[in-house]
Amino acid sequence: MPKSRRDKKVSLTKVQKKTHGRKQSIIDEVRACADRYGSVYVVGVTNMRNVALQRVRANLATSRMFFGRTKLLSCALGRTPSEEHRDGLHHVSKALHGQGEAGLLFTDVPHADVQKVLNEAQLEEFARAGAPATEAVELPEGPLHQFPHNMEPYLRKLGLPTKLDNGIVTLRCNHAVCQEGATLDADQAKLLQLLGIKMARFELSLRCRWTPEGQFEEMMG
Repeated sequence: MPKSRRDKKVSLTKVQKKTHGRKQSIIDEVRACADRYGSVYVVGVTNMRNVALQRVRANLATSRMFFGRTKLLSCALGRTPSEEHRDGLHHVSKALHGQGEAGLLFTDVPHADVQKVLNEAQLEEFARAGAPATEAVELPEGPLHQFPHNMEPYLRKLGLPTKLDNGIVTLRCNHAVCQEGATLDADQAKLLQLLGIKMARFELSLRCRWTPEGQFEEMMG
C-alpha cells in the first residue's frame, strides 16, 4: 500500500504567522494534488513569461500547476525517502532543483497531449536584461523613420547617438546595439524591444514524470 503522509505537519520557523499559514496551505495543496492526480511532472521553464504561462494553464484547465517557491514545493513532496509524501516523490523534489526555473504539473491528461500543449506554447519573446544576445545588431548612420521626433531624447538616453534632422530622428554614426553572445544590459534590452527584435524564446520542457504507483521516469524534454 503506497504510503501517505498527507496529515504530517512541517515545521516552518522564522516566519510571520500569516506567512506560515500560507506556506502550510501550499504544502497541503501540493500533497492533495499528489494524492489526486494520475501523473506529476517537473516542468522546466526557459525565459518565463506569465502571459504565456497563463495560456498553458488554460489549455490544461483540468490540471494544477505550481511555479515559484521551489524550496517549499520540495518540502511538500519530501526531499528524502524518509520525508517523502508518497513513494518516489523525493526524486521529483530533486528534479525541481535542476538548472533554471521549474515547477510542478499535476494532471490526468495523457502524456502525448501534455507534450503537445507544451510544444505549442513555445513563443518568441523580447530578451530581458541579463540575457545573452543571440545575434549582433548594428544600426547604420542615417534616419530612423520608425521613431517619432518626440522619442529622440529617450533614444539618446538609451545610448543611441541620435539627433533631430528636420524633425526626423537620425543616427549621427553607425552604432552597435549589441554583440552576439554578450550579456544585454537594461538599455540594450529596451532598445531591442523598441526595434522589434526578439532574442528570447519561452519554452516549457518535461524533466521527469511520477505516478502514484511510485514509478519515476526522467525525461529529456
